[in-house]
Amino acid sequence: GRIAMAAVVGTIVHNNHIVFDGYISPSNDLKFADIPTGMAGIAAVPTAGLAQIFLFIALLELAWLPASQYDGDYGVGWFGREITNPEELTRKLNVELNNGR
Repeated sequence: GRIAMAAVVGTIVHNNHIVFDGYISPSNDLKFADIPTGMAGIAAVPTAGLAQIFLFIALLELAWLPASQYDGDYGVGWFGREITNPEELTRKLNVELNNGR
């Protein structure tokens, strides 16, 4: 789910020609604006850059936010705020479940 959401946001942003300033690879003289849209964009990114992206995503998925925690409690609270009131916590968890999470 998280990967699909990030992919959709990336597609929307990139297809609207919103790009970072500067270089994605200074050694190859490749700017962010030079990366084409769609699947051709993957081939334009240098191999070392793709490896960095995949390793970072693997770190997030396996260490920080593992998919093995089915209850969704990753210990970061509700938007970073710890909920100490049990009634409020129960209500917010029920809201999450009712909204299909």
